[in-house]
Amino acid sequence: MPVLAHPGPSAPAAPAVHLTAPDGWAPVPAGDALLRVSAPGSQEQAVDIQVRHLVAPEGTTAAVVIADTTAARGGEVEDPFVVDLGGREWHARNVSWDEDGTPVVEVHLATPLSVAEGCAPHLLVVGRVAGTGIDDDYDTLQNVLESVTVEGGP
Repeated sequence: MPVLAHPGPSAPAAPAVHLTAPDGWAPVPAGDALLRVSAPGSQEQAVDIQVRHLVAPEGTTAAVVIADTTAARGGEVEDPFVVDLGGREWHARNVSWDEDGTPVVEVHLATPLSVAEGCAPHLLVVGRVAGTGIDDDYDTLQNVLESVTVEGGP
């Protein structure tokens, strides 16, 4: 009978992740995420970032992770792009929609981690802005997202 463990060969532990947020941002209960931080937006809506550790089937790429997570959102899905953050390649995509008459934009970033036995671990970072201050808040969100660093190799 196999013995399963976390962390283990097919259930690797997540690496350390760091974000640098401006004054006024605060950690909030992360739920099933690794990390969550939020701040009041420039108008009525909060700006929010969540970092998740995903363990996908072997061979799953960051591009597939981004395609899957953004397709589930619906709305207008922009073309994917690749960005270098902290010396690490991230696959990215923006998604926008109206939620009860309020504009919402999410930025999805995914990067592969070291391959584990029979699986493909990734980090997924999702930043969200909404409301009438969306343009100003998006700039702030982008600055915080650009500060993401991950300890350890790919």
